[in-house]
Amino acid sequence: MIIYYQQYMNYRENLNENQYLAVTTPSQHVRVIAGAGSGKTRVLTYRISYLISEKDVLPWKILAFTFTNKAASEMKSRILNMIPEVANDLTIRTFHSFAANFLRREISILGFPSSFSILDEEDQIKLVKDIAATLGYKRSDKIVNVALAYIGRQKMLEKYPSDIKIIRPAFEDEKTCLEIYQIYEEEKYKNRSLDFDDLLLQTNLILENYPQIRSKWQDRIDHILIDEFQDTNNIEYKMINFLKKPSASLYVVGDPDQTIYTWRGANQNIILDLNKRFLDMETIVLERNYRSTQSILNSANKLIAHNKLRVPKNLYTEQESGEVINVHSSPSGRGEADYVAREIAKLKDREKCLLRDIVILYRSNYVTMDFEAALTIRQIPYKIYGGTKFYQRREIKDVLAYFRLIVNTKDDISFSRIINVPKRGIGEVTEALLKAEANEHQQSLYEYVRDVNPGDSKIASRLLNSLKTMVTCIEIAKKDIDKNEEVFSKILEDMIWSVGYQEYLQKEEDAEERVENVRALFEDIRHYLKSNPESTFDEYLQNIALLSSQDEIIDGDYVTLMTIHTAKGLEFPVVFLVRLNQGVLPNNRALIEGGYSALEEERRLAYVAMTRAKRKLYLTFTCDYSYVLQGELIPSQFLKESGNDILTTGESIFERTRKERKPKSYHFDDGDHLSFDEEAPKRTVFEERRNDVKEWRVGDIVKHKKLGRGVVIALEGDDIITVNFDEHGKKSMLGTHPSLSKGGH
Repeated sequence: MIIYYQQYMNYRENLNENQYLAVTTPSQHVRVIAGAGSGKTRVLTYRISYLISEKDVLPWKILAFTFTNKAASEMKSRILNMIPEVANDLTIRTFHSFAANFLRREISILGFPSSFSILDEEDQIKLVKDIAATLGYKRSDKIVNVALAYIGRQKMLEKYPSDIKIIRPAFEDEKTCLEIYQIYEEEKYKNRSLDFDDLLLQTNLILENYPQIRSKWQDRIDHILIDEFQDTNNIEYKMINFLKKPSASLYVVGDPDQTIYTWRGANQNIILDLNKRFLDMETIVLERNYRSTQSILNSANKLIAHNKLRVPKNLYTEQESGEVINVHSSPSGRGEADYVAREIAKLKDREKCLLRDIVILYRSNYVTMDFEAALTIRQIPYKIYGGTKFYQRREIKDVLAYFRLIVNTKDDISFSRIINVPKRGIGEVTEALLKAEANEHQQSLYEYVRDVNPGDSKIASRLLNSLKTMVTCIEIAKKDIDKNEEVFSKILEDMIWSVGYQEYLQKEEDAEERVENVRALFEDIRHYLKSNPESTFDEYLQNIALLSSQDEIIDGDYVTLMTIHTAKGLEFPVVFLVRLNQGVLPNNRALIEGGYSALEEERRLAYVAMTRAKRKLYLTFTCDYSYVLQGELIPSQFLKESGNDILTTGESIFERTRKERKPKSYHFDDGDHLSFDEEAPKRTVFEERRNDVKEWRVGDIVKHKKLGRGVVIALEGDDIITVNFDEHGKKSMLGTHPSLSKGGH
């Protein structure tokens, strides 16, 4: 049957020159550097087919690794379509799948039964929660997530509890985490279970320490092939070296320019230095792209050429050159989002583009807020992958619960949400008692806590007083907002931080991202105030409710929103890469923590994002003040590095940025209400109400229609001033508010 197959398989006709070379090379050690969209899966499947059909390699002598079960299934299916006879003899697995199969056969050497259970992620979480509970913690305590992350990190370092000696704790809860880790391993052993990390670690343990078993498996394997090799970690690479006998061939396919998972353990140096490990290594570069237009590839090539840690290549296509890349600058995040929404509406209406063909890519989840709002306003359905909607994120829902209690003190749902956020020692028993007493007095939870005398309640005074302190903070904010004397965004921010929410978030495993999300919420409020300087707090909450209560579209045609990491391996006809600002992409925190190597990975992220586009690519950025980054936003260096430092209008992005810094009466691209696009839906267009003050400086005399005379003592961004009023003390104000004027010195 294989001979019959050979008569009809013409590799030259089905492959380009370099693909053919990669498939048919006789070299023992081969490294295929496969650029984005260059057909790497095709090359791998044809290589396996070629070995079997042309080189008479027995299919059971081939071991192929992929990084997902879906990829393994797809690759096997393609090969079986070409050679149906090898169905039961071909081994294409993920590393974890191979290790599980290996251990079923060999783990008895360690005194462990082959009938072991495998714990999935949910099982792990439950086990750690159970352990935490036995140690006196609640199952919801932060120690659970901290311990899970700690266990994962230690296993990535190939360390079990017996390998760890804590002389000086690296962080506050390290000793507790080690104790949980120890009990975790004991419990797994009692239950005869392994987790996913154990599969790899125990496989390597056996291969390293039992030469007879290692030799047995090496004798079975003549060819090892690995997909997405740039994502291989040290533990997986060690396994490969244990399995490979000196005469076996090693064939790897990957792209160092797409290494974006180092935070998960991927080691880019493995693929880059493979030729040092095998001196006879043949490197074949696949540069012909079958996905994108040449204009997109030109930008991607220019960008990634700035990286030093790579194998040089230059992607090209034989398709048409395609449209020029659209580069757009907006004076605000809302303006940027509104531009994207308008363009999507045009693509749908004028070019009959399907919404499912459009993706909005971003570096960090917190930027989705503006784009969700803009798409909702224009009634463009969308779906977020790889992240939670901004207003549904836990920390945002917590903060909004505090906000709602300012407006509605009878909102028991919101009160229950934040009753122990931050931690106040309130458990289920105390909360149940509080509800019973409040019901007895026919009051809401908030009202009862506010009014009750501690001596009249069965709740411990310590716990009740902690709740009263929270209610007092809310009451103060409520009174300040009711006075309508200062910008309510500042009042809300002061309230949230005064209840200890920032300190609470900073104890979370992903603290930085959660704090950034909360700051982004306050930035959203400030944007709302700038567009609606005399709006009320109630109106803002109503606006939020309308945005956050929309149903998520599951079926049908919708725009996709996802992080660049989530988009790896995907492609879309139209790509919007948004918030291309310094500090966002490249990410400021990553650069601080990782230095130059982090900059290269951030550049690879931008490269991956750009090469997802098939037909159209939009690059957008904003010139706004960022309360997340605490500074003015400037264009990302990646715009210039990719040759996109000129806007579609022909203007330099740096010249446009300079112009956007100037004070202006109208924001011509600053959100839905201020759009003057003739294709935009009909809506109210208004003039922004503001005073005549062009610039505030510390020391300026302020006159307020209600609060009287004051002195500017601090500036925040380009729109908030702090004033020390003669009779009313310090107030944070919107500097453009029509009630303010500048007095003499």
